[in-house]
Amino acid sequence: MKLIKDLGTRSINGKWVRYAIFKCSGCLQEVERQMCNGLKYKSCGCTQYTENIGNYKHGGKGAKLYAVWKHMKQRILNPNDKGYKDYGGRGIIICPEWTNDYIVFRDWALSNGYQEGLEINRILNDGNYEPNNCNFVPRKENNRNQRNTITMEIANEIRYLWNTGNFIYKQLADKYNVRQQNISKIITNKIWKN
Repeated sequence: MKLIKDLGTRSINGKWVRYAIFKCSGCLQEVERQMCNGLKYKSCGCTQYTENIGNYKHGGKGAKLYAVWKHMKQRILNPNDKGYKDYGGRGIIICPEWTNDYIVFRDWALSNGYQEGLEINRILNDGNYEPNNCNFVPRKENNRNQRNTITMEIANEIRYLWNTGNFIYKQLADKYNVRQQNISKIITNKIWKN
């Protein structure tokens, strides 16, 4: 595959991973891949289709949108997922069309505003993942739609408590029901800046 654009690094499960846009030499489509995988493989998976039709499913594995679909299912269906208590554990479900078929979800997403850098959002926070209750929004807007929305006042309180030296990230994350990553970003003024 031919490198088109370096997208920089992202934190994936606590590891920094470099991503890029590549042009597939098989189907000539532009695809997003981890830098190391894009440099290693010759195609996005389309050649697997032509060489081995029996094993080909959808060609989405490794794509950002496929990860959105996979993580959405994990939050709803996997009691061991860290987000389950806030999603599946609260009774939120995914419509059967999306649960069972990535292609249906992908086609809906591409027809309803999905772009690189946007996240899936449930319009009604207590509603389900289904076409009439979902859209795509920037991360900043999606974070503000959460039940545990952080305000500037709470962000300043988190900074104050951190500066006392009596708290660690995990304690603050538990206290305010947010991820430790968000606590770190608040403390370092990367989000909710003073």
